[in-house]
Amino acid sequence: MKKSNFIVLIIAIVLLSIGAVYFMSNMMGNNQETAQPEEPNFPSASEAGEPSTVEGESPVENENYNDSPIEMGKEAPDFTLYDMDGNERSLSEFKGKMVFLNFWATWCQYCDIEMPDLQKIHDQNDDLVVLGVNVREDIDLVRDYLEEGGYDFPVILDEDGGIASMYLVSGMPTTYFIDAEGLILGYQPGLMNLEQMEDILEQMRELEGQL
Repeated sequence: MKKSNFIVLIIAIVLLSIGAVYFMSNMMGNNQETAQPEEPNFPSASEAGEPSTVEGESPVENENYNDSPIEMGKEAPDFTLYDMDGNERSLSEFKGKMVFLNFWATWCQYCDIEMPDLQKIHDQNDDLVVLGVNVREDIDLVRDYLEEGGYDFPVILDEDGGIASMYLVSGMPTTYFIDAEGLILGYQPGLMNLEQMEDILEQMRELEGQL
């Protein structure tokens, strides 16, 4: 083989080797990038009231949005439902304390994630009541779920979904924030974590102090 041809062959082999290494590096980098888990995207507490509903998880049909009495800064519509012991409980009986009015269901995976934090914030704050409104589920199913999770904050049963519809619940969980006077300060459609709940509660306390 001529010396010139041998040199050309060596150069070609080197170039092919460099190209192969570069290609394999890119492939490995891309695989590592796609394999990384996504960070959870919790709604910011400062964005309470912005839409973050859970698609595909709403058993509530809201056909008359314009007829709903819900209005921010106005009194939360009162209602009476049965609790887990068959006693009538009304929203108005909790006046004097701030209320997280939480609409939920056992089948809702985001509700399941949120429930332990709702229990914690209920237990840790004497000026707050977490009032859970279970939507359209059998009492025995709800009781088993609460007992298994160790949840003992007040839970009432919206058996026909009428209260959820009145409160324009289109996805769960959805939580309304009600002050000690019974006024709606805001709402959060979607999952919250404990830090966000604490932040919202502190904002509610600040508003209480300004009134």
